[in-house]
Amino acid sequence: MKWAAWLIAGLTAACPVGAVSASPAPPENRQRTSVAKLAQDEGWLALGHYRLSAFGDRWISDADDEGFFLAAGGKTDPEAELLADLEAFARPGGGDDHPACRFPARLHWLQSRLSLVFPEHDCPAFRTWRDKLRAHAVSLIFPAAYLNSPSSMFGHSFLRLDPEDLNPDNALLAATVNYAADADDDNELFYAWRGLFGGYPGRVTVLPYYEKVKEYNDLENRDIWEYRLNLAPAEVAQLVRHVWELRPIRFDYFFIGENCAYRLLGILDAARPGLALRRQFPLRAIPADTVRAIVAGGLLAEASYRPSAATLLDSHLQQLPQIHHALARRLADRADEKIELASDAKAGVLEVAYEFSRYRALDEKRPREAEAGNGYRLLRARSRVDVPSPFEPPPIPAVRDDQGHRSRAAGLELGWRDHRAYGEFNLRSAYHGLTDPWPGYRAGAAIRFLDGALRYYENGDFRLDRLDVLDIRSFSPRDEFFKPLSWGLGLGAKRSLLREGRPLLGYFGGDAGFAWELAGGLAYLQAGALFETGTALASGVDFGLGPRLGWLYRGLGGQGWLSFSADCHLVNGWCGGKLGLEHTVNLGSDLSLSFRISRERGWGREVDELGLGLRQFF
Repeated sequence: MKWAAWLIAGLTAACPVGAVSASPAPPENRQRTSVAKLAQDEGWLALGHYRLSAFGDRWISDADDEGFFLAAGGKTDPEAELLADLEAFARPGGGDDHPACRFPARLHWLQSRLSLVFPEHDCPAFRTWRDKLRAHAVSLIFPAAYLNSPSSMFGHSFLRLDPEDLNPDNALLAATVNYAADADDDNELFYAWRGLFGGYPGRVTVLPYYEKVKEYNDLENRDIWEYRLNLAPAEVAQLVRHVWELRPIRFDYFFIGENCAYRLLGILDAARPGLALRRQFPLRAIPADTVRAIVAGGLLAEASYRPSAATLLDSHLQQLPQIHHALARRLADRADEKIELASDAKAGVLEVAYEFSRYRALDEKRPREAEAGNGYRLLRARSRVDVPSPFEPPPIPAVRDDQGHRSRAAGLELGWRDHRAYGEFNLRSAYHGLTDPWPGYRAGAAIRFLDGALRYYENGDFRLDRLDVLDIRSFSPRDEFFKPLSWGLGLGAKRSLLREGRPLLGYFGGDAGFAWELAGGLAYLQAGALFETGTALASGVDFGLGPRLGWLYRGLGGQGWLSFSADCHLVNGWCGGKLGLEHTVNLGSDLSLSFRISRERGWGREVDELGLGLRQFF
């Protein structure tokens, strides 16, 4: 066959016989060995999204779509897929359905590695799509974490294809490459469950950047970091070819593992073989961690910051004199109120009033008709004040999200509880606690996933002290402009102080209330509910209700949390609570020293606890 003759010639040129085998071998054996070696090349494995199986005994592709493979066993056999692709690309014919047009990145890679010349194929659909993108460079876009969505609680990332003449004015028109779950469920619980276990198909889509900015920057109020990558033009062209190959393909989407960040790493691996970015995340891929890997891999050219609508409004409010806040607030409701101010002050008040009107409309999903008229009158009034904006841009955070502490943590703690000394080993899978080093993380927000602790007491007791499967906290301050709800959600197992001991009980709890800025920190007041279950309870279950209040602060070399919580248990008829203080000193971005003291009242008993711990993030 003609393609076989090309293959022999190409492999001989690409893989010298002496490099494959030191001993003489028949030509057909040398060819087979060379094909097997080429199929193990990082570039080919990246284009097929192959990875080793859990036992490391075979290759398997992440793609869950038969349309991605030309060989019958291509999903688990990169060598068979390579041979099938070579044969297919050598077929005569043309048009958009030809394999050479369907997989232009594979064709380009094989041509470059084998020095082969395949028949010319005209691919009008691919050519039109590629020319429309005008991709000259690539930026990684990282919107910050969004606690109100299970799929984005650890952040999100996607790529932007930048034209050669990119500037702040036309950046919003650039195309983006986004990978997300193709889900239309409104129920967040089912959405989370199916997302955790691969119940949704994942799709690669190409959308204008302005749509993503509107979604993340304006609707979800998430600050965005833009990382310009140093891919060469040839690497950008190969990335675009590979995105074309992925667009119609289905991958099973997993929130923790094969998610948006993981899939983008695979695309970058295909553009620049040898990065091996995807291989660094065999089990889970948290977007901030993947950004760290990209930066560590030498791909970062520069980083820029795009503040959200809420950050912009908050910055302008801090620059607007307090005496003008009430006027700006009233104008957002009624723009025709007379303003007796100097031009600079008047301009500032009108700008803040318009920004708040727009923020409120998006945040509360108000009908466009309800805000459009007043917004237009505010803009018209501002246009009549012939002075530049009195506001400076929001300050760029000194520490980017990828420069905060790493997401895993392990720690050792020594302490006393109820007059007994103990030693504790704790381990957390992800991501950030309220008293962890705060640079790079949003104030008042915390997500702990699979966070457990083992304790050994001086009397020989060795036990699991707690295992938090998921714990989310979101404290946002309220003022005359912002009225967010502060909330928390927890699920796992913890020890409860009962009359007969301190058994391990399963729990599910939720809190809701308000927070305010106080004394340089954040004070909160919430109502909480707690459901507990376990064989140690005579009834098997219990249900508690009670208040939660506290104060989060920064200072004294780190950050701290003063907290009080109480629950009256309705089934077994007792009330208890806990008053505690935890302060952490930051010894570096990935190392901290913490001090804890608390007094707990349980069912007919009270105990004190004191602990000193060292935590390493990795």
